[in-house]
Amino acid sequence: MKYASLISLGCAKNLVDSEQMVQQLLDIGYSMTAKAAEAELIVVNTCGFLESAVQEAIGAILEAAAHKESGKCRMLVAAGCMVQRYGKKLLEELPEVDILLGTSHYHALKTAVESRLGGNPRRLWIARPGQVPEDGAGRVISTGSFSAYLKIAEGCGNSCSFCIIPHLRGQLRSRQEADIVAEALRLASEGIKEINLIAQDTTAFGLDRNDPEALPGLLEKLDETPGLQWIRLLYTYPDRITDQLLHTIANSSKVVPYLDIPIQHSAPDVLTAMGRPPGSLERIIDKIRSIVPGAALRTSVMVGFPGETRAEFKSLLAFMEHVKFDHAGVFAYSPETGTRAARLPGRPGKRTAENRRATLLEAQREISRLKLARRVGETLPVLIEGRHPDTDLLLVGRLPTQAPEVDGCVILTEGHAAAGEIRRVQITAAHDYDLEGVILNSAQ
Repeated sequence: MKYASLISLGCAKNLVDSEQMVQQLLDIGYSMTAKAAEAELIVVNTCGFLESAVQEAIGAILEAAAHKESGKCRMLVAAGCMVQRYGKKLLEELPEVDILLGTSHYHALKTAVESRLGGNPRRLWIARPGQVPEDGAGRVISTGSFSAYLKIAEGCGNSCSFCIIPHLRGQLRSRQEADIVAEALRLASEGIKEINLIAQDTTAFGLDRNDPEALPGLLEKLDETPGLQWIRLLYTYPDRITDQLLHTIANSSKVVPYLDIPIQHSAPDVLTAMGRPPGSLERIIDKIRSIVPGAALRTSVMVGFPGETRAEFKSLLAFMEHVKFDHAGVFAYSPETGTRAARLPGRPGKRTAENRRATLLEAQREISRLKLARRVGETLPVLIEGRHPDTDLLLVGRLPTQAPEVDGCVILTEGHAAAGEIRRVQITAAHDYDLEGVILNSAQ
């Protein structure tokens, strides 16, 4: 038996690509192993969005390459965004890698491996990304037996000055609604109860086909999928959150009241420099909370952007304290070669940016603590994920308002349930980001 190992770095969108590549490896006779030392073929699916991610990817590739000297590895593949970003430069800089596969060629892993095994010396498989994502039939879910990501589009049509995603992933290409619904049906038939819709910008779905209300229509179709219980929207662009989309969420029996809205900043001049519309974020958030009462809101913000003044940072802090997002990620700006922002003057110093980041994170910690404290005593539905990662004595789960991997969890101190069940849980305690609760006898 021949073994392959795949190391997936970066975001959930990258993970879906990795899951499709695993299926291709199975199709050509490999069995998968989590132990790279046992594998004849190792694939590293890289992230290349930030320089720090590039360094992580190079480290993972060199670590995998060591198995060509001391292990069973006979072929090493580097795939994904880092390969797409640097292309031909990697031919000389990473001679240890047998195949370099850009984001345009995820679907060609099987062909590339078979070609190389057949003696073809070709190493670099790269082109301008332009393929519409396939229907998802060939995919091995890696996120458990009950939860999965579902990619609805590829690429990005936005022009944020700090971002190289359009270069790495190409322009927006929306999948066909029928293909997405068919994949959701397959996932549900395999026991998946929760799907998390992803794209570079999910609210742009259908815009490449001049259909600005394609997303509400898709959600209505997915709402009819037998077996699915939770549907969650990730990566939504604030200015594209329409009244129709919000009413669709509010009227749905399965779309959870959760929106991930990366605002990046609140100061108009900073947003303009970022290439993002300086619209009324507070008005948009008020509208969301009016139409979808109880909606949980997640955001991402960036500090230390070129030109960000102390006053503009203070205005962002005040905005966050006023709006009170349920979940927030805070990032210090990183200049990336090839972006417009990297050429902008007036970048705050690294220490200043990190101090601003720490200040925002502390403010968000207090916001989260107070919000969660109000939930003590409530009885809420919780998706059971399984044993707590730190102890076999406790179970852990998530509320509909907690996305996998990025938000908090519910630590279950009493009761028994199987992973994948959605159970009624009485909340007994709250922490900064997590809750505690006891499982009640009856299911949801």
